[in-house]
Amino acid sequence: MEAEFKDAETFKKMMDSIGSLMSDVSIDFNEEGFAIKAMDPANIAMVLFEAKKSIFSSFNVDKPVKISVSLDDLGGILKLVKKDDKLKISDSKNKLVLDIAGKNKQHFAIPLIDENYTAQKIPQLKFTSEVTVLSSLIRDSIKAAVLVDDSVYFMVDRPRFIISSKSEEKEFSQELSINDNREIFDMKAESTTRSKYSIEYLTKFLYTADPDKPIKLSFSNNYPLKLDYEINSDASMSFILANRLE
Repeated sequence: MEAEFKDAETFKKMMDSIGSLMSDVSIDFNEEGFAIKAMDPANIAMVLFEAKKSIFSSFNVDKPVKISVSLDDLGGILKLVKKDDKLKISDSKNKLVLDIAGKNKQHFAIPLIDENYTAQKIPQLKFTSEVTVLSSLIRDSIKAAVLVDDSVYFMVDRPRFIISSKSEEKEFSQELSINDNREIFDMKAESTTRSKYSIEYLTKFLYTADPDKPIKLSFSNNYPLKLDYEINSDASMSFILANRLE
């Protein structure tokens, strides 16, 4: 396996986001691109990442390959990547090789993790509500909600999408709706829906989301959340988050 990224900064941000949830990761390469499916150690959140081979300027993968590495090792190297640097990755003799080419050329090799690894199964979830909303609005609402509590409520009560948090002494709420300002791009709801989630995890999920692009939130009453967004035309991120009990 050997591949060179068109945009090393994008890969760096993706790994930063995943590294905030877990300490190591397995990346599945095939002829079409690569994917990551991983559960955090607390079994609270799952990350699903997919990238087409078009994310690379060159891509040579002739059979499926699984690369398992420490995100501490990988993240430390990726911190050195600057805008417009070229990043090439390959596997050789049980190591992941990374070559960074910019003003200077840097070469690294880090050990692959011995994998007694079982692929994560994506849970089959059925949602009663889906809201597609501008990423920056959710991010701003989360920043406001954390001033009140460490959890946030998402509620769909058509035509409103309500984000709120509450503690013994404080309260926060914000309403969004489908309108000319395009706060909400789309809303589907079988009934009024409300569920509670961790702000800490949501903040990590939104790290790589483009503030000017939409994200989709899918949930049901007191039920896990699925959060989806495109990073660019070549790559997409999804997260599944367990709900908090009322």
